[in-house]
Amino acid sequence: MYGIPCAYQPSYWESMTTAPQPLRLDNIQALRGAAVLAVVLSHLMTIERKYAGDRLLGDFLSIGFSGVDLFFAISGFVMVYVAWNKPGGLRSAASFLFARGARIYPLYWLVSLAVLSVWMLRPELVFASNANVSIMRSFALWPAQSLPLLAVGWTLIHEMYFYLIFTVLVFSPPRFRLWGLMAWGALVLAAFLAGAGAHGPVLRVLSHPLSFEFLGGALAALALRRFAGQYWRWSLLAGFALFVAACLVSLRTGLAFWESWPRAASFTPAVSLIVYGAAGAERAGKIFSRVLVWVGDQSYALYLTHVLSLSVAGRIWAMFAQDGPLDNIVMLSLLLAIALLAGEATHRLIETPLLHSTKHLRRRLF
Repeated sequence: MYGIPCAYQPSYWESMTTAPQPLRLDNIQALRGAAVLAVVLSHLMTIERKYAGDRLLGDFLSIGFSGVDLFFAISGFVMVYVAWNKPGGLRSAASFLFARGARIYPLYWLVSLAVLSVWMLRPELVFASNANVSIMRSFALWPAQSLPLLAVGWTLIHEMYFYLIFTVLVFSPPRFRLWGLMAWGALVLAAFLAGAGAHGPVLRVLSHPLSFEFLGGALAALALRRFAGQYWRWSLLAGFALFVAACLVSLRTGLAFWESWPRAASFTPAVSLIVYGAAGAERAGKIFSRVLVWVGDQSYALYLTHVLSLSVAGRIWAMFAQDGPLDNIVMLSLLLAIALLAGEATHRLIETPLLHSTKHLRRRLF
């Protein structure tokens, strides 16, 4: 259910913008690091429950699902940040869509192929409850009745939908883009209220309320352009207060909260204010955390691989799990370190070379 993902590499973004902007978005990257860690912790809770025999982590870590909501707002913010001033036209739109697809698909395909190789031999080891998975739709990130083979890919389906909408905006003249963004939000709201999501997986994605989190992030970027980050402290304070309130509502409501419209209604204002405040703080010279920036740099790789690395390590843990908290304390710390190391290795050894290759190809094509 979770993450991630959007454009994850600031240095990659900057080649796409014509507006005078800071060279990096370290605070946005730090938010991305916090978001992916929240998702990892929510899955770590599940791994402990499945393999440890006893529990140290409480159900409150389900609030880690909110990392996805923050990711979606970041994605909307970044798309406006890097592409709002691009000239309209087919070539510009095609270049934008190629860049976004090249950012999402190659690493996703590689990790999905690894999952597929195991799934073909031992499907119960991968996703036992997803017997009706569609392989073709999974790799295409096309909406389906079931989750993708790589389950976290459900968020990438929403990402690609947003990228397609933004491609249309980039194709249009810049003066029409705000109107286009507002028209998209109105259509999503109308389709949701009309119950379009009940008529198949494609319409469910097209009318999903989580789209408003992308829209909120986009509006935060437009506000940053307009107000230059003024009132960032108040924005962060209000955003975090609303975020905590939404998390408390989720704990009181249970898992149903995460699959329904109250999720988007609760988190959209919170994550939009947080993203604006973080970017405004950076303009004021305030950087949140270099450690979180590091995690943010590897966040897409970590997001795609953490369930696999945690599951493998969890199965090994199950072989010697003991009653009592001691082995939980040691192994939970070790599992978190393993997930981070696997994410960093994937980022440096696979993701970064892929990005360089696709960026070079994009320059040749466009």
